[in-house]
Amino acid sequence: MSFYSDRGAVRPGPIEGSALDGLRTRVAISVRRVLDSCSKQLSLEHTRLLLKNVSPGKHTFTGATSTQVTAPITDLRVTRLEERPCFARVKCNVHIPLKVAFKDCEGTDHTTDSEITITQDIVMYVPEASVFPFEIVAVASCNCPGGMFIDANTCECTACLTVITKVIAETDLLVPAYGYCPSPKAVDFDEQVCNKFFELPLYPSGKSK
Repeated sequence: MSFYSDRGAVRPGPIEGSALDGLRTRVAISVRRVLDSCSKQLSLEHTRLLLKNVSPGKHTFTGATSTQVTAPITDLRVTRLEERPCFARVKCNVHIPLKVAFKDCEGTDHTTDSEITITQDIVMYVPEASVFPFEIVAVASCNCPGGMFIDANTCECTACLTVITKVIAETDLLVPAYGYCPSPKAVDFDEQVCNKFFELPLYPSGKSK
């Protein structure tokens, strides 16, 4: 069985009852701890995408999507707020790599690279100074369902964008543990074509109408 194949088995998830029941030990783990996080969803109309290595000709835009979750950050400025301890104004540019799909005049499918850049100017929690400093990172997802070519190297589209900005730090955490995680036996896939036949009663019911 996997964790979720048997509904009666213990599986990862919320603890029911006392969290101290069965507690066996404490474990030190090294993690990238998220100290703060915030998300922003944007609908950017008339967004222009600069395209790379596109041959001249009449092209038809078919869509664009982000190529990775990680969104590089540039021009980062963190300005602490005097009136709010451990909070700061975080300003930066977030770059979202895109893969743009299009058809040429002969109907052949092509793809090329592009990028959307947005400016973040937000307030976030930032910890006090420490030997190992915190870091500002971003993840993003983008989908551009419709658009059109302006010229061979530029297209205009509507970008549906979700950006999550995080304050993270490399830390060692001490957490309670319940021992090693058991690994249930795997369940082989089986079409079970005979199930309906086996579910039939052995003998007719003999009931009269």
